[in-house]
Amino acid sequence: MKKFYTIIGQQHIGKVNYGHKNMTLKCMFPITAHISTVIKEGEKFEVVAVDSFDTMDSHKNVELLKEELQESFNNSFEFHYVNAHFEHEQKSQIQTFMRLYETFKENDQVYFDITFGLKPTPMTVFVSCNYAQKFIPGLKICDVVYAHYTFGMDENYVHPIVDVTSLFLLNNLIESISRFEEKDPMKFLKTVFNFDEM
Repeated sequence: MKKFYTIIGQQHIGKVNYGHKNMTLKCMFPITAHISTVIKEGEKFEVVAVDSFDTMDSHKNVELLKEELQESFNNSFEFHYVNAHFEHEQKSQIQTFMRLYETFKENDQVYFDITFGLKPTPMTVFVSCNYAQKFIPGLKICDVVYAHYTFGMDENYVHPIVDVTSLFLLNNLIESISRFEEKDPMKFLKTVFNFDEM
């Protein structure tokens, strides 16, 4: 099943135009626009809201997200909540990793929106996705995106949703190369990416 993860922000969010894959949608949460480009009408999917703040404001945003998804997709989705209250201690980071990892299932097709949240949270997302794709049978990380929000723009401005999946894939590639290409891994990478031509 397709499963969409989004990190919940702390501030109140207003509706803006988000653009992704030749489509623009006015919504509060970029994950809603992203889902619209992936899901076919009536297709069932899951949404996992990752709350890295665990405050009254972030809880309100979780409810607003549920309402927005209901308006856009009716009852086509299951909604799950992960409390990933984040602090800058190793124990807290490991707890967040474990809570995320426990939500992954065999054959999941995973889509991750890392627009909101504290900076360490997207890093934890990358680590958990990397681990899950290696050790959960059939699980695939389909994409990782974030909304590039520009402050001070008028209401017609379209804020692009940027695909950063290549960074996730590059990390996996580098890990694989390091195991087999011991003499000159950078030369191998340059060949793979035609780096001399860039």
